[in-house]
Order: sequence, then structure tokens, then C-alpha cells
Amino acid sequence: MSKKLFWENSYDTKFSAKVVSIGEKVILLDKTLFYPESGNQLSDRGYLEINDHRFRVEKVTKEGEDILHHISPDFKNKINIGDEVEGEIDWEFRYGLMKAHSSQHILSAIIKNKYNIDTVRANLNLEDVNLQLSQEISYDQLKEVLLDVNTICTSNDLKINSKIVPHEEAEKISEKIRSTIPNESQVRLMEIEGLDLVCCGGTHVRNTSEIGEIFIYDFKKGTEIKYFVGNKALQASSTNNIDMVTLVNNLNTPIGKLKGIIEKRLEYIENVQDRQKDLSIKLLEFISKTPFKIIKNIPLFYIDFNIDIKLLSSMLNLFPQDSIIIVRMDFNKIRLLSLSELIDANEILKKLIIDYGGKGGGNPKSAQAFLEKIPKDLLSKIELLISNSI
Repeated sequence: MSKKLFWENSYDTKFSAKVVSIGEKVILLDKTLFYPESGNQLSDRGYLEINDHRFRVEKVTKEGEDILHHISPDFKNKINIGDEVEGEIDWEFRYGLMKAHSSQHILSAIIKNKYNIDTVRANLNLEDVNLQLSQEISYDQLKEVLLDVNTICTSNDLKINSKIVPHEEAEKISEKIRSTIPNESQVRLMEIEGLDLVCCGGTHVRNTSEIGEIFIYDFKKGTEIKYFVGNKALQASSTNNIDMVTLVNNLNTPIGKLKGIIEKRLEYIENVQDRQKDLSIKLLEFISKTPFKIIKNIPLFYIDFNIDIKLLSSMLNLFPQDSIIIVRMDFNKIRLLSLSELIDANEILKKLIIDYGGKGGGNPKSAQAFLEKIPKDLLSKIELLISNSI
């Protein structure tokens, strides 16, 4: 069993210990400051010095009550059980994880308190957090949450404390605990003053104002939230701020009206796309009646513009039986659709790739390729390959 020094003081960076066990690729110490990977939080990293040898610790894992230090593989015959160890964690890495973990507790607590929505998963990386919620929230709700979180993380100075209590004591106050209570004899509680109480074994900052502003960079399906904290948040905020100023200057509009301007542009683009789809349908209806060539009773059709393949696939019933449809799009992309049992679209494109380089694949009915170069007589080449396949 390894004593968890990181529970006693997550701000310590150096410690002394003894080697109690040596494995194939790991060593076990009687105590450690290295937090093991668990609870979706990355492990600490740093160094161990043993017998004047310095070993890099890239990963730390947990096996029961033991904490295993994965060190550089050249430790064999250099250390023994009972050796004294001097350890040092990578503080910048640890502090970034502490900020990430504490900010996640705050964000999850606010969403729970405001909307009674739980966090079902939280992945904690260096200054980068990914949350999965049990129910959807709206953009407006997320705005309210973000304002509350950033207020707490920048100016509210809420204390974050931990204590270890017997499992029975935790059960007595279970209605106050946001998380489930682990089936362990001793439970570690993490409390954010006046805001949150959860069971957690991770490392945290002492005060919420240490965290600083968070920056949400992705929000999908109303349930997935990704954000930066610490230095990554500062960099993203600064970069995106100036990018936004550049954008509003280019659009010659005040920053407060940017959202409305973009929404109007998107609506315009959507209308253009709808008109383009209508035109594509009419054009495909015309093309389906006029093959450019017939080879041994197989009609060949040629489309030399970008077309939505899903739209084309939905209109294949307009083309004659046994048709072959050749689609040439931008960036040397070729698509081949075969309605014939005699012609394997994938095999035809494989032969083109052999001759002209590139990559691609598909199946006998539909295949695509990105050719390194397009031959001037592309249609003639394909016609010949089709003719030789019949």
C-alpha cells in the first residue's frame, strides 16, 4: 500500500520515500506525491532519483491500493528494494491538471444546481476538459453557466477543502453529496465552499480564484462541452479576441452585431445551397436522358462538376439499367457509380490509380479516387478499361 502524499498537500513538489517492490517495468514506493491516472484525470509526471541515477516518470497507475511508477526501462540492476528515493513532480503539469479538475467540479456543480442536469463523464487533460452531460442545455443556458463559472474562477475566492471520512459518515450526508459514494471504508470528500460537495481522490487548487477564466471552444448536441483553462485559456481568449476584431473590421460592423450578421450570411448561404440543389436535380434529370457514349449496350454518363453524391445516389433510378456514371470533381477527385453487374467500379478506379498514382477505394457499385494527376484523355482511358472489362 502506498501512502498518498498528494492527498496531504497537492502543492508539494518534492518528497523522499523507499522502494518496497520492483516489477518488470514499474517500481512501488512506500509513499508518493505522484498522482496515479484515475477518475479520468491524467497521472503526474516527473523524476525519481535513486542511487545517483535519475529516472523519468512518464506515467503512474493504480493497482488496488498500490501506486505504480512507470520509469525509464534502464533501471534494472541499478536499484534495490529498500533504496532511498528522492522524487520530484513536474509542477507546471500538476498545476494545470489541478486547475482543470477544480474547474470541472465548479462547472458541473453549477449545471446541476441551476438545471438539475448531471455530468456523466469528465475527461481531464492538461488545461483541457471534456464534459458529457446527461441532458441537453441551450446556448443561452450555457452563457449563464459560463458567466457564473468565470465569476467564481476569477474573483469569488471560494476555498476548496478535502477531508477523509468513514464510509458510514459519508452515507449519512449522501443527500448533500453530488457524486456517488464509492464502496470503500474511507471516503475522501472534496468541498467547494458554499457550492459543491463530492467524493473525489484527485488533486485540486486551494482557492477557486487560482483557476482563472475558462474558454469554451466546442459545444455539440447540447451535451458535449470542451474548454480550456489556465495558459491554454489565456492563449485561446487572446487569439480569438483579436481574430474577432479582425473579422468585424473586415465586415465593417460593430462586434455586438457580429452574431446577427453571421446568422444572416448563413441564411443566405443556405438559400443559395437550396437553389443549387434544385438546379442540380434538374441538371441530373437532363443528364440521365443523354448518355455521352454507349459501349456494348452499356450507357456511359459524364458529370464534370461538383455534385452531392448523396443527391446523385438518390436519383440513380432515373438512369437506364446497366449505366456507368463518371463524376469528376475538384482536387483530382473521381467518382465511379456502376449500375451494371458486369462492371466493378472499384476495380476500374484501382487500375487508374496504378497508372496515374493516388489513393482511393470503394465497392463494385460505388468507388472514388484521388489521382495524383488527371490524364487529358480521362474519358478515353475509362472507356477502354470498361470495354476491356466486358
